[in-house]
Amino acid sequence: MKIRSLRNLAVTCGVTAVGLWVASTGALSQQAPPPVVNRFPGPTSSQPIALDGNGTLLAVANPDNNTVSFFDVTGDRNRRLRELQVGAEPNGVVLNPQGTRAYVANTVSGTISVINVNRASAQVARVAQEIRVGTEPYGVALTPNGSKLYVTNRRSDSVSVIDTRTNRVLRTIENAGFAPTGIAITNDGDGADDDEIVLVTQFFAIPRPGQLDGEDDAKDGAVSIIPTVSDQVENTVKLIPIGNTGFRAAGDAIAKVAPPATVTEADFRFDTGAYPNQLNNLAIKGNFAWVPNTGASPNGPVRFDVNTQALLSTIDLTLQTDAQKTINMHSAVAAQAATPKLFLTQPWAMAIKHTTDEGYVLSAASDVAVKVGLDQGNGTPRVLNAPGVTPSRTLQIPVGKNPRGIVINATDTRAYVMNYVSRDVTVINLTNDTVAATMQSAALPVTGTTEDLIHAGKELYHSSVGEFDGPSPLSPKIRGRMSNNGWGSCGSCHPDGLTDNVVWIFGAGPRRTVPQNHDFDPDDPTSQRALNWSGIFDEEEDFEANIRTASGGLGLIVGADGVTPDPLLNAFTNANGGRRQLRIRGVGAWDALKAYVQFGIRGPLAPVAKDDPEAIQGEGLFIAAKCQTCHGGPLWTTARVKFTPPPAANLIVNGQIISELKKVGTFDATQKNEVRQNAAAPLGADGFVPPSLLGVSAYPRTFFHNGSAESLEAVMANVTHRSAGTNGTDTLADENARRLVIRFLKSIDQTSTPIDPEQ
Repeated sequence: MKIRSLRNLAVTCGVTAVGLWVASTGALSQQAPPPVVNRFPGPTSSQPIALDGNGTLLAVANPDNNTVSFFDVTGDRNRRLRELQVGAEPNGVVLNPQGTRAYVANTVSGTISVINVNRASAQVARVAQEIRVGTEPYGVALTPNGSKLYVTNRRSDSVSVIDTRTNRVLRTIENAGFAPTGIAITNDGDGADDDEIVLVTQFFAIPRPGQLDGEDDAKDGAVSIIPTVSDQVENTVKLIPIGNTGFRAAGDAIAKVAPPATVTEADFRFDTGAYPNQLNNLAIKGNFAWVPNTGASPNGPVRFDVNTQALLSTIDLTLQTDAQKTINMHSAVAAQAATPKLFLTQPWAMAIKHTTDEGYVLSAASDVAVKVGLDQGNGTPRVLNAPGVTPSRTLQIPVGKNPRGIVINATDTRAYVMNYVSRDVTVINLTNDTVAATMQSAALPVTGTTEDLIHAGKELYHSSVGEFDGPSPLSPKIRGRMSNNGWGSCGSCHPDGLTDNVVWIFGAGPRRTVPQNHDFDPDDPTSQRALNWSGIFDEEEDFEANIRTASGGLGLIVGADGVTPDPLLNAFTNANGGRRQLRIRGVGAWDALKAYVQFGIRGPLAPVAKDDPEAIQGEGLFIAAKCQTCHGGPLWTTARVKFTPPPAANLIVNGQIISELKKVGTFDATQKNEVRQNAAAPLGADGFVPPSLLGVSAYPRTFFHNGSAESLEAVMANVTHRSAGTNGTDTLADENARRLVIRFLKSIDQTSTPIDPEQ
């Protein structure tokens, strides 16, 4: 083993970690410990990256490596000290103000790792304890004085409260919202926790009473308010939709107004709205909190600039209401004079300076941090332009690939950005808003391995831009094919490969976004389900149409010159798989994307145990009702592509793989949202592809293809649906029987034993 420095030797041999610094001579030296800081200088928030109170120690979660990395960032040393193994898929990390202890949320393990960091005596950082919390812990945040830790459990809809003096769970706050994710905690400056407020984002928007899914104002964003004195949810702030995104459409599908056959600029006369969704993170300063989110504009027609929006919403903390100052950050980019333009797709995380009313929002898909100004008078945010730049341009700082976390030091001189896909940290000099350094946090997959192929697919899936090999080894890189000017990515509607829980008015009709963790049989990657609700695709490569239409990109399938987009082919007339495609790091772009979908997407974990007695009873009732005839097998759906593309003509009816559709009473042509994006009548009369039940409990309030059921109870109330397997005999008429089946549904995930469809 080759040792490059004494520091590496010490770390490798387990002699040192945090607290040993390397002098310019290369020898180890023990410096005086940094000054003790007993509380954070401002409000706190959950991130996958953390600083201690004086900004000298940085911790970074590495979800794909199951590790946490520690860095000495004192005086821009920017030196990695140790990478430490923790639980499975760490997504959140926090350091206490003194920098002597770290807490890590291990999402798959369901635990909080407690790491002791003895900097003064130069002992090794080590995992001292594991604290069991809820299902899929994700966000972690400390009260500003470090005395209590709050943990969001995304799949059990709860928040765990931990006493950091004893490392014991004080309370589990149930019903904390649907998919609680981000946390921010106020700082009143008195050192006590008697009147601080915890804000918790619900990742998915919730239905508005009386509104129809598929409309631009169908849902509200939601943030739970939890006072630390009671540790109970005492209010829920609803982030209401905006009526005008600043971008217009050439029609209105739900109003049955079709766009003209040939669209001109004058035809873009329909204002589009958007509702806040994908609330991953929030930040507090003064009397306001700001929530970056992906706004959903689901009504048709389908066009790249009227589907997802880059929203920044404001909460008035005094009134605990939406301040109604939401902005669409895409509008600022559209208004800039300079070209090319890069839109701010999938706003994911935010941090605010301590001494000025400025902050930075990460665009996870466009790989930039955008600078914003924050009005402390009324909470209005605004995207700032780069100073002294002509023509004008929004201030966007390029960071790594898929940025997901940002923290700012106490002196407002440096920001640190955790980049998920590139597995590194961007250091931003805040005095001039430039990149000062990049630090590798964890190792990338070995080039040429299957893991590398999957990782390349993950990169493309979460990018609104995409960077590809040129047609020859000496050609420059090709950039920007995934969408129109960085507007849209696969991850925009499928965060982490799953679902945004939105019903979109698409070309086939209203369609709730389908999670992609069950596109392929995990034990037989050649076994693939029929794709989309109507079985309109039979290959992953058919989603090239989505890149070119919904995202407005040039796409990945190319002609003989290796650059020019090759015309789209009908999904069933020809096979799109195997066509010439762009390459990324030496492999086919679609090959990489397909590998990510096949092997790289982790499904949600179920909140109910497999051995739960009521879940076991429910499984028996499920089998007796023959539900497995639609929802059996390894994918928990019986729909399959049973031919090698392209299919024989008799297998396709109305553009659907007809044999895989089931009529279960979920189509109602009289519903207002049963319409195609061009205002024509939708598909649905022939039935739908049975959705997978893998992780079904993770997607609250939006079920069936059109969102007509807002709970699993409503799903089970559909008599035609629940009796489809028994030819109309209703074996689940009893309400308690349905309750037990629902209990079983909430136990199903990728660790469940599949039920034979013939059983």
